[in-house]
Amino acid sequence: MTFRSEDLERLREWAELIEDSSYYELLGVLDLADADAIKAAFHEFALAFHPDLYVECSEQERSAASYVFRRGAEAYRVLSDPDLRSKYDLALARGHLRLVGGQPGERVVEGALKSLEDVCNSPAAKLSARRADELIGKGQLEEARRLLKEALAHEGYDNPELDERIEALDTALFAMGG
Repeated sequence: MTFRSEDLERLREWAELIEDSSYYELLGVLDLADADAIKAAFHEFALAFHPDLYVECSEQERSAASYVFRRGAEAYRVLSDPDLRSKYDLALARGHLRLVGGQPGERVVEGALKSLEDVCNSPAAKLSARRADELIGKGQLEEARRLLKEALAHEGYDNPELDERIEALDTALFAMGG
């Protein structure tokens, strides 16, 4: 198979950017994409980066294709599994771009969101937010939402950052059918 220089340049660019890309960015889907959209996006990704397409290329290009494809497959595996996707969305909100073994990866994006507790100002709100964060880690999103609304009440309903977090949790619950 003969590659155009644009194809190989695209591969090189992806290999350089992949460490700074979320699973959604890798597959080119929005965070509210449904299972069919994720499957279609991975199909397109595989057509562009499957290692078998690069067997006649240099070792460096074959290695890059293999690496990019593995990361895309990882993204597909996580985003197509509702439980892993939920964990990933929470990890991503904390700045983790990968989920490794069902847990957030070590690398954290600079400028990541503050913890729920750090978003709050009053001691009572911080306590509710800390408990909510623990529940989110356990996948108990409904109860976590209740505690975050309680934290917002402790803040006098005047905490835009906490409001945004509650909206993000509402969106995650909606996406999960809750």
